[in-house]
Amino acid sequence: MVKKETDVVRDGRSLVMRAAGLVGAAFMVSRLIGLVREVVTQQLLGTAGIAANAYAVANRFPEAIFFIVAGGAIGSAFIPTFAAYFANDDEAGGWRLFSAVINLLTITLIIIAGITAVFTPAFVTFFFRDQIAQEPEILPIAVQLMRVMLLSPIIFGASGVIMGALNARQHFLLPALAPILHNVGIILGALLIDPPVMGLAIGTVIGALGHLLIQLPGLRLKQARYTVVLTLRDPGIQQVLRLMAPRVLGLSFSQLNRFITLFLTGSNIFALGSLPALDVAFKLTLLPQGVIGQALGIAAFPTLATMAAKSAYDDMRKIIADSLRIVLFLGLPLTVGFILLGTPIITILFERGLFDAHSTEFASFALVFYSIGVVPFIGLEVVNRAFYALKDTLTPVLAGGAQILLMGILSYVLSRDLFMRWQLLPLGGIALGISLSNIIELLLLLWLLKRKMGYLHGRALLDGLWRMGSASLLMAGSIWGILSLFKTDGLWWQFIVGSIVGTVVYLLASVVLGVSEVRQLWEYGRRRFGI
Repeated sequence: MVKKETDVVRDGRSLVMRAAGLVGAAFMVSRLIGLVREVVTQQLLGTAGIAANAYAVANRFPEAIFFIVAGGAIGSAFIPTFAAYFANDDEAGGWRLFSAVINLLTITLIIIAGITAVFTPAFVTFFFRDQIAQEPEILPIAVQLMRVMLLSPIIFGASGVIMGALNARQHFLLPALAPILHNVGIILGALLIDPPVMGLAIGTVIGALGHLLIQLPGLRLKQARYTVVLTLRDPGIQQVLRLMAPRVLGLSFSQLNRFITLFLTGSNIFALGSLPALDVAFKLTLLPQGVIGQALGIAAFPTLATMAAKSAYDDMRKIIADSLRIVLFLGLPLTVGFILLGTPIITILFERGLFDAHSTEFASFALVFYSIGVVPFIGLEVVNRAFYALKDTLTPVLAGGAQILLMGILSYVLSRDLFMRWQLLPLGGIALGISLSNIIELLLLLWLLKRKMGYLHGRALLDGLWRMGSASLLMAGSIWGILSLFKTDGLWWQFIVGSIVGTVVYLLASVVLGVSEVRQLWEYGRRRFGI
């Protein structure tokens, strides 16, 4: 652990830990409900049917619009600018900026969604070419679903700005609860509307409304003031646009990741059902990214931005190092668990209804290779926000561009050459290409951040890596032994006993190896729950 810490660092760490705990708990509930959503979806659709594949491709475009235009781009550009108004005691200016951003974003999203709706058949045909040639029924279903779901990014746009404003004002509860309402809306739509695939599309829109409405009381609590203002000349708007432009490009790269996956799996070397199986496995690996990475990133961002605004760079370095050590402490054992217990996890969660043993085989195989990227998936949430706090949105974009280029090359070569040569499912090559490229992206960004800030307490990170890595290897050995011992027993026994024994071994090994995060998290939990 980094020593010689100041009161500012201790206060900052305490604030980040409290906020991360609150956001993480809400995200945990949201992700669990998200798992329920996936279970319901897979039970109703499976992975190999026409409806499942139509939904998988139709969902890509509305998600891409939201994430590129209204997702992280707004948060990374809006929060530092919005927070600066309040730091300078200009509350009226801050809320004027808030209003202008919501108005401009809503109009922009309506235009983009409208154009996309007009050209939906062309988009779907281009990316799903081989499957549509084999199953022409996919096209009209996918087009209809996508046009319904295009309403959701418009709603999410306003909701995303509200979320950024509340987080900047250190209000985390309602924004953290918003994704829960989103998932509940999708579940209700799937269960109550027939056919279920259309219910999922309508439920997505209902969920987006829930995501927006639950945050409105927070605006009243923070005494927000909305005004009808539409301008590009305001200095705050111009700064948001300057910061947002590189981030939009970066998010375009990250969404291009998904479209490359969509394009590659459209080839006839991939069995029908590969894309939904990749989606299931990827969403499982996104659980820790949401519960840990986004919780840490969202909680740390306002603190890092404030420290950067005050030029308290040494304090900022220590908060970054602390956050990344937590990423390692929680991410490494999750990697081990996903790799060794992936088949029991997927079987227990999803194998029912139309999601059969064939679907489990595909998804669990992909999960092994996605799991290699769990730590970088989580760590990028923290490291990217360190750059955003420094008002540098360009560097993560350049790194993201390099990652997407590398991902495309690796995924193509691995899936079509190495995995096919070894007679393995080619979808594993895509998952491995994504994981390896994200590892390289994280290492590149850490190196660039070190150059930008002078140093990053690298010894503290390397110390945590070898200690936590050693504990994770011992955990892997214990789980392997349990799986060998219970190989003739049910998957429930393998999962439950393997998880418990693996967790206990990891924690005990961490204590013996002197991993300080065990004590810190224990102290935080003890204070939090009054133990």
